[in-house]
Amino acid sequence: MIYDEAVFENVRPEILYAQIMLETGYLQYGGDVEINQFNFGGLGATGNGVKGNSFIDVRTGIKAQVQHLKAYASAEPLNATQVVDERFRYVTRNTAPYVEWLGIKENPAGKGWAASAGYGFNLMKIVNSF
Repeated sequence: MIYDEAVFENVRPEILYAQIMLETGYLQYGGDVEINQFNFGGLGATGNGVKGNSFIDVRTGIKAQVQHLKAYASAEPLNATQVVDERFRYVTRNTAPYVEWLGIKENPAGKGWAASAGYGFNLMKIVNSF
């Protein structure tokens, strides 16, 4: 499912997998997002107890995360006919064409997925570990 959804939108599946592992604490959760939200990317979870978006099932949650990643990585339109990522419209498109730029602190445009220092580099550490 991870592979299929990523490839469908021309997103690297290994980056999606790494992000799922990072954002969920290797599927152990423990942060603001709960397992029953099917939100594997922390979409909308901004800290201080804000739980973020919820999705109807695993596939929809993964699809939303893929759409969000594609928004940062590219200006290309989605291949999907339906946008399931409620936050897609808020992303400044093509501001993180490099994984390392998904961290706001490392992004020259000051945009990105997460505010934590080294976020994109941490994703690449996970990718490089397998």
